[in-house]
Amino acid sequence: MTLTWERSCDREPDVRDMVRRMARGGLADASLNDHITGCPSCQETIAVSKWMQQLASAPVVGRPLPDPTYLWWKAELLRRWDAGQRASAPVEVGEQVHAGVGLVAAAALLVWLWRNLLPELSASPATLPLAIVMTLSGLVLVAMAALMVRNLIRREE
Repeated sequence: MTLTWERSCDREPDVRDMVRRMARGGLADASLNDHITGCPSCQETIAVSKWMQQLASAPVVGRPLPDPTYLWWKAELLRRWDAGQRASAPVEVGEQVHAGVGLVAAAALLVWLWRNLLPELSASPATLPLAIVMTLSGLVLVAMAALMVRNLIRREE
């Protein structure tokens, strides 16, 4: 829906010009003043014009606006940072997938070794260091999986 503003009085441009002249110290037009007293649209135009002049002359309170060059530089920096984030998102997902596949493969290898070597480990005390290494490897895999899950949760937040 498009809003359009239609003038209800043909003399409104003259009324706005008169308000501008009066703001600079000029005099009011007597014939136009007679028209304004009977025209609600022109009265509203005068009220709005005076309010806008008061607003324009009001002092700015607070901090002054920052340098436009700084604002442009910051916007450009944020635009480039956002483009970099969008470009690196697939790479980051790929890294997570590769790490997950590696962990699954290492866990499968550890399970396979454990099943194939379990009869030999229980038969001979000389294979005790191998059992310790496999147990530690299992602990390292669990710790790495926990770190991956934590990183995925943080990334989602």
